[in-house]
Amino acid sequence: MNVFKQKEREFALGRLPTLKEKFPESKEILSFMEHVISFQKGVMEDLLDKDLGIDISSADSRIGKGKPALKLTGINWGPFLSYLWPLLDLLDQVGTGEVREGVSYLKSLGKEEILSNLNYFLENQMADDVSRFIFMAWLQPILYVIADGIEFDKEQWLRNFCPVCGFRPSVSFIMDAEEGEGARFLRCSLCLTDWFYIRTKCVNCGNSEDDKLDYFVDQSQDYIHIQTCKVCDHYIKIVDMRKEGLAVPDLEDIASVSLDLWAQEKGYVKFERNLLGF
Repeated sequence: MNVFKQKEREFALGRLPTLKEKFPESKEILSFMEHVISFQKGVMEDLLDKDLGIDISSADSRIGKGKPALKLTGINWGPFLSYLWPLLDLLDQVGTGEVREGVSYLKSLGKEEILSNLNYFLENQMADDVSRFIFMAWLQPILYVIADGIEFDKEQWLRNFCPVCGFRPSVSFIMDAEEGEGARFLRCSLCLTDWFYIRTKCVNCGNSEDDKLDYFVDQSQDYIHIQTCKVCDHYIKIVDMRKEGLAVPDLEDIASVSLDLWAQEKGYVKFERNLLGF
């Protein structure tokens, strides 16, 4: 894994105190995320020098056909259950009552039942809110490490689902990059892979008519915009890293939940929920 990828989640942990100051209304949520990210960072570090036994030999062929590099339901997740049990124990200590109920339910299941539920989630990208969060928090660091070994052309993908795992992006961001000044990227809600996307295009329906796209911003945190589409009534956040160079897009999305509440009160639907379901 490259050095930047190794340090990225460590940097995310360091970003949390700043976000608690910027978004005091989200302090409790961010404190919870501190536990989750610390756990995930430990999993990533444990996996770095291990042979994960994941066959990625067909990744190039699948991407070339417009399919994600990994077929998640084709992976044997059994060997990775060893990372689920400590996550459940952690969530039993720091989670809400609803999360603890979900933990208790999963602990009552056998391994095969858990894997069956997981594969249903991966196939359909559907689960109850707590199971969705637990499965994503468990698999995210594993897929993050796997994704580092998969190469693809970030400029050519241009789709609204992840080229690595097939899940949808929960947030987008703008930064100056090789792809161009003010290039826009999408970030996968599951494996945190980033890829290039057209800046003035709805991520849901593909509408690119300027007069049918609106942008809203809270002036107190003007580096986070909401892009809404008048055609399909969906939205996604855009984090402008030219204004806030230390931003971590997936965390900024979680911290700015008040913007989600505003957008949903206006009748807009988020393209994809983030890890916590916002």
